[in-house]
Amino acid sequence: MSEASRSAFRVPGSGLRRVPNAERGTRNAERRAGDLWTIFVHLRLHFQLLLAPVFLWGWLLAGGGLSAPVIIGFVAFHFFLYSGATAFNSYYDRDVGPVGGLARPPPVNPLLLPVSLALKVVGWLLAAFVNLPFWFAYGAFFVLSIAYSHPRVRLKAHTLTSLMVVGFGQGALAFLAAWAATRGELASVRSVEGVLGAIAAVLLILALYPLTQLYQVDEDAARGDRTVAVAWGAAGCFTFALTCTILGGLAMLVVLARRFGLADALLVGLGLALQLAAIGWLKRGFDSRAVLATYRRVMGVNAFSSSALGAYLLVRLASGSG
Repeated sequence: MSEASRSAFRVPGSGLRRVPNAERGTRNAERRAGDLWTIFVHLRLHFQLLLAPVFLWGWLLAGGGLSAPVIIGFVAFHFFLYSGATAFNSYYDRDVGPVGGLARPPPVNPLLLPVSLALKVVGWLLAAFVNLPFWFAYGAFFVLSIAYSHPRVRLKAHTLTSLMVVGFGQGALAFLAAWAATRGELASVRSVEGVLGAIAAVLLILALYPLTQLYQVDEDAARGDRTVAVAWGAAGCFTFALTCTILGGLAMLVVLARRFGLADALLVGLGLALQLAAIGWLKRGFDSRAVLATYRRVMGVNAFSSSALGAYLLVRLASGSG
């Protein structure tokens, strides 16, 4: 290559090599692809499916049966609302340590905020195709998810309000949304099984929530968030988790015994007993300095609990005996 040709790739007066257009285009494409991948990772879709048993539980108690409203409702909640809410929270938290579903979260991209809001809006539009009660339940969670994370409100920064949002949102509203998607109304939820089912959903969601904060204590405290783990400490988190598991489990077993008989109650009771044992195992081996190890253990217990209960509910739903 001649000196004249090489000079075409130098910035005049600088002696620096000018990047050819094709190379710049490749780099820009790679950068955009990386940005899109980062945004996708922050949606944590695999983590959202750990919440699926609450919806499945409401669907089962409402009568089961596969229908378009139920399928649309499940997709709207788990792939649009939950992922949008998680991404919205990630945008403001900007964690560098482990968070639910991500051992090493990537840096937050500025596009994450509009994408998170767009996902929730698209899901809300989708929810309108289910029915009005479902649409209202989705909308209520939409609003709560913003109030939970946005700096001007930030309900997650206060111990009791954070518990209320998670229990009511991921527990009660998800249960009621599944009921509405199945039956098209919510009046019938005011039955013994409906009320006990909702109570079980709230308590079992709350049982594992503080444990997911044990590996975020330093970052939460640095932000000034008084989460359950920050305010009550590890001992308080484990006591709360065990208490909610026992009370929520008893409510669930009563409903199962009434609806499906003793055998089902005993089977699910065994799973709940294993969850209690797993929480006790976490408590015995907890080390506040071992952040990554704590994350992996908590996520393991969460995955086991969700998978076991989810498998039972799916089998029950598939049997058509809701």
